[in-house]
Amino acid sequence: MIQKLGNIAEIQFGSYDKPQEKGSIKYLHAGHFDKLYMPTKFESSFIELDGKNDKFLLQPNDVILAGKGHRTFAWAYNADFGRAIPSSLFFIIRAKASKVLGAYLAQYLNSEKIQYSLKLIGAGATITSIPKKELEEIDVVIPSMDEQKKIVEFIELLDEDLRLTQDLLKKRAALKKGFINKLISNQNKMKT
Repeated sequence: MIQKLGNIAEIQFGSYDKPQEKGSIKYLHAGHFDKLYMPTKFESSFIELDGKNDKFLLQPNDVILAGKGHRTFAWAYNADFGRAIPSSLFFIIRAKASKVLGAYLAQYLNSEKIQYSLKLIGAGATITSIPKKELEEIDVVIPSMDEQKKIVEFIELLDEDLRLTQDLLKKRAALKKGFINKLISNQNKMKT
């Protein structure tokens, strides 16, 4: 089944707040996300709920989409991450749980085809800016819930494999560097 994004989700911008070093709510910026679109680089960026920003607090099945800036990507919120509010550079896509899994929707929005469409929608300026009305008109292919779960599980396995491979490459690079340093050090000892 194909649905317009605006028919399966409510879409709003994130909150514009001034982050603090400490607080109870994580305040998300694009720089907090790594190349695999995971918030692994989270640093001291917090805010407090003040009554005005409560509606921006992420909920289960929410997806955030970077709609402004140089990187366009989506991330599915998981309550295990802790309470969080995205900055205004993000769209909050509150997906209807009866129709689509937030984790599936995030993967779908990160697909090459949709990323290309989003870049075209946001083109025309030096920095990408995706209009909300055009975002709502994006077609989303929605398989059955069982298929969505299988797709998400498979992609999560691939992501974990990529993370492990990246860790292994870093360790091998460090091993190579250490070996070269030791080799050069031994060469210098033999000359003296």
